[in-house]
Amino acid sequence: MWFFTGPKIVFGPGSVEFLSSLKARKALLVCDRFLAKSGAHERVVAELRKSGAEVEVFGEIDPEPLVARVLEGVEIAGKVQPDLIVGLGGGSAMDVTKAIYALYERPDLTVYELTPLVEMELGKKSKLIQIPTTSGTGSETTWATILTEGEGGTKLELAHRQLIADWAVLDSNLPSTMPPKLTADTGADALCHAVESISSEWSNPFSDALSKEAVHLLFRDLPRAVADGKNAEARESVHYAATMAGLSFGNAQVGVGHALGHALGSVLHVPHGRAVGVFLPYAVEFNFPAAREKFARLAPVLGESSVRDARELSARVRQLWKEIGMSTSIREIGGITPEAFEAAIPELVTRADQSTCVTANPRVPSSEDLQRLFRAAWEGKPIDW
Repeated sequence: MWFFTGPKIVFGPGSVEFLSSLKARKALLVCDRFLAKSGAHERVVAELRKSGAEVEVFGEIDPEPLVARVLEGVEIAGKVQPDLIVGLGGGSAMDVTKAIYALYERPDLTVYELTPLVEMELGKKSKLIQIPTTSGTGSETTWATILTEGEGGTKLELAHRQLIADWAVLDSNLPSTMPPKLTADTGADALCHAVESISSEWSNPFSDALSKEAVHLLFRDLPRAVADGKNAEARESVHYAATMAGLSFGNAQVGVGHALGHALGSVLHVPHGRAVGVFLPYAVEFNFPAAREKFARLAPVLGESSVRDARELSARVRQLWKEIGMSTSIREIGGITPEAFEAAIPELVTRADQSTCVTANPRVPSSEDLQRLFRAAWEGKPIDW
């Protein structure tokens, strides 16, 4: 028996107006520092106030959110007592919002208890709404939250099905000001979600359908969105594709590419989309022998010739990365010396080995495999073992 879960979804340019129709007494809006300082969150605040709600803003979320930031938010929520909690921003802001929501609802729990093994009855005090302003993480639809233990600490991969939002609002006007590099990074993250979930051991007909459409839209429209951020059609397409990919991996799981990327991001401070993106071609090549039939499901959107073998499929990814300016090796990312990378290998391997992202990977990697994958991705060498 399987379950497919997701939030109710409101979509379309200007769809943040939906917030004004809600009957809320008090709302807590959680967003990142950039949105709060730039005033970009004010549109959402205005719509919430139209609903009659008093609005408190917690705009202190960092790109790699710390557990400590969650606890600050929980303290604020305890004082405000909101009946509506809204996450606005990229994956970091929405991940923090999930954790704040859970611990506000259940103050008897710690952040480390946000796991499927703990019974929860959330939603008694408030409802949760997620509004993405980037097109990539899919966090608005998933039951996972990624937090960091202290500066440079381990990434905690936490999850519980009751962390899924009541509503996800996909307003394609919101990501329209993203610069090209951020558009590329977040779009790469979305493609990783779609490709890894279709090859996952937990993939299913519903997640596969969403993965295929997300891959189709991203290959077609991500280069256009990167090249021209004012291309409303491409922006809207990529925004929806990111949510489709989020629904897919939220119900199927990602794989070794994300395990490697989480490790690289936390140890060597590479932004998430760039970190997981660089590993996608290598993850495809590594997993292909064990997931040939699963990858073949992408044939309708990529063509039979592209999914005949690992090299052809990974070549399609590398070509897309070149079109949008993404790195195809760790060395190309820049800012990491060979010496620093070599010194980090033991920690990188340990963290990747401990990642829950390998749980449903079609080919279970050993510690030696992970080390070879890191080295191959550094040099840009194909996986041939």
